[in-house]
Amino acid sequence: MHAPMRYGRALSQPYTLPFARTTTLHNVIQRKEATMSDTHTHTTAPRTDDATNAQADTSSNTERAYEALFSRNNVSAATRSHALTRRNFLGATLAGLSVVSLGALAGCAGNKPAPSKEPEKKAADPKKTTWEFTDQIDQKVSVQIPVERMVVLQHHSIDILAQLGAQKKVIAVEKNWEKDLGDYIKDVFPGIASLPNPGSLSDWNVETIASLKPDVVIAASQANPKAMKQIRDLGIPVCVVSLRAEGKQQEAQNPRLSNADTAYTNGCKWAVETLGKLTGTSDKANLLWKFCKESRDQVERAIGSIDDAKRTKVFVACPDNKTYGNDKYVGCQLLRAGAINVAAKDIQGYKPYTFEMLAKWDPDMIIVQDRYKSVYDAILASKPHQQLKAVKNKKVVLAPYWTKPWGNPDADSIALGELWLAHIFYPEKISKDLVLERAKAFYKTFYGTDFKGTM
Repeated sequence: MHAPMRYGRALSQPYTLPFARTTTLHNVIQRKEATMSDTHTHTTAPRTDDATNAQADTSSNTERAYEALFSRNNVSAATRSHALTRRNFLGATLAGLSVVSLGALAGCAGNKPAPSKEPEKKAADPKKTTWEFTDQIDQKVSVQIPVERMVVLQHHSIDILAQLGAQKKVIAVEKNWEKDLGDYIKDVFPGIASLPNPGSLSDWNVETIASLKPDVVIAASQANPKAMKQIRDLGIPVCVVSLRAEGKQQEAQNPRLSNADTAYTNGCKWAVETLGKLTGTSDKANLLWKFCKESRDQVERAIGSIDDAKRTKVFVACPDNKTYGNDKYVGCQLLRAGAINVAAKDIQGYKPYTFEMLAKWDPDMIIVQDRYKSVYDAILASKPHQQLKAVKNKKVVLAPYWTKPWGNPDADSIALGELWLAHIFYPEKISKDLVLERAKAFYKTFYGTDFKGTM
C-alpha cells in the first residue's frame, strides 16, 4: 500500500520545516547550548553545595525552557527525553522537530485514503465562465469560455470557425486541411498555411498538441481514443464534432441512423452553436443558422413533395472508387433538392463500389466534388463509362466547392448546397440568380469576403 499523500509528499518521507522557522528554532537552541557550555567552561572553583544547587537550578531552568519549546511544537515524550541528553541535544532536537512536523502533517491527514491523481487544471479566469456540456460522441466536456487558443483537428469545424470570424483563435489545424476542404479555404482563412499541423483527423502528435497549450482541442469522430485520453489527462479539454446527432457510432464513417435527415440537421446546428459559444461568437452563430434555415425554406417551398419514382436519380463519385451510401448527409441533401441517391439501397455509409454496381444503377446524373477533379476526368475518359445514361446525356456535373455535397454537412452545405442542387435538378423552380444572390450574401456576411465562385 502506498503511503498517504499530503501536499504532494508521502508521509513516510521526512518533512523539512520552512527555512525561516527552522532558523529561528536553531538560533534558540544555539543560545541554550551556549549557556550550558559557559556553565562548564567558566566554573573553575571547587563546587560547593550552593554552587551545585545553582548549577542544578540553571539546568532545571534550561530544561524547563526546552520543555516549553517542545510543548509548543507537540514533541512526543520519547523525543523530549532523547533531546534533553546533553551530549546529543542539538542533533536530537533537530530530529525531534522533523518528527514534530511529520506528526503534525499526519494529524492533518488523519486516516483519509490517498487521493487519486488528478490532471493539472488551469486557475479559473474571473473573466471567463466554466461551461460543461456533452459532445457529439457523448463525452463530457468542461471548458472555460470564451476560449482563445484552439487546436482544430476536424475540417468542417475549421470552415465553420472561419464563417464565424473566429480564425484568430485557431492556433493549429489538421494536416490535410487543403485536401479535405479545398483551395478556397486559403481565401476565407488567411494565414492558415502557416499554422502548425499536429495531426490528422485520426492520428495525433500528443506532445506537439500539449506544447501549444490550447484551451480546447476540436476532434473528428474518427480521432484515436487513446490520444484523446492522453490530452484530457493533461487537463486539456477535447470536444468531438461529428456534425450529426444520435451519439457515438460503432463506425464513424459508416453510421446507422434512425432518422438521417434529423440527425444531420440537428448535428450541424449543434456544431454551429457550440463553436459559436466556445469562441464568444454566439450572435453570429445564430445568424448563420438562421441563414441556413431560410435557404432550406426556399427549397421546400419551390420543390414541394415529389414521388421517389419521379426524382432525378443521382450517383456521387469519390476517390478510390468509393461513394456515399445510406445514412450519409449527401443523401439527405439530394432528397431535399428533389433527387435520390441510387447507391443508398445497396451501400451503407462511405464504401467502395464496382463498375458493375454503377452500371446496374445507371443514374440520370453523376456528381463529383470539384476537389476531386481527377475523378471527374477519369469518368469522362473511361470507355466503359460511356455506356452510362449520365455520360451519354452529358450529365456528369462538377459540384463547386461552396455547395459541399459531402458525407457530413457544413453550414454552407445547407445554406447554399441544397439550393444549388435544387437549381440543377429543377432550374424552372429555383433560378440561377437566386442561388448567386444567396451565395454572395453568405460570403460577405460570414466569411467577410466577396464570393468568387461560379455556377
